[in-house]
Amino acid sequence: MTRRLVWWSAVVVLAACGPVEYRLDETKGIPPVKGSTQVSLGAGFTCGTPITGGEYTVTTRVVTGGCELSFDQDVQVLKASDYQSIPDLQGASNLVQRVELTVKKLAFTDGAGQALDLQTRITSATLSVNGQVVADKATLAQLPAVVTLQGEALSEVKAKVDARQPASVRARCVVVLPDSPAPPDTLTIAYDAQPAIILGTGKLL
Repeated sequence: MTRRLVWWSAVVVLAACGPVEYRLDETKGIPPVKGSTQVSLGAGFTCGTPITGGEYTVTTRVVTGGCELSFDQDVQVLKASDYQSIPDLQGASNLVQRVELTVKKLAFTDGAGQALDLQTRITSATLSVNGQVVADKATLAQLPAVVTLQGEALSEVKAKVDARQPASVRARCVVVLPDSPAPPDTLTIAYDAQPAIILGTGKLL
């Protein structure tokens, strides 16, 4: 009778605990999804022509009432060597359960380093990762914020990690500046989001 009670107690404890999860974030060497570019919008700038801003090419296009600027970059979040150096990635049983992004920064400043007024100088702004919007103009005042990747945005990362292959994400920042007031002569766009890859032994449904 005593052995049966012990066995049932163990079952209850295991059921209550649920599957074990492992969190891979900056403490395990996962780099931030981070980017910054500075572009000149003063004399000689015509919306609709690309601009070189440091290591990025910023695409511009005319939209109703303003000019849209966007730039993309690929950020590697896991290298091939990480699968040997990070214990939780060794072996094939730990699969991706979810990917969280802590969005810390999405900022737009002028040449003096002053933040652009969101009400008058920014029509709209978005930061996307693998096609999923993780921050926009409405959430800027609420950062940092944690967003969970879903659908295709998650599947792209999950497929690579579960196969123990190098994994990258595509970050895209888009901002629309109104025609009036005139845009600043110099614009700096910067964002910073820290990914966390959560592993477990279960499978996503």
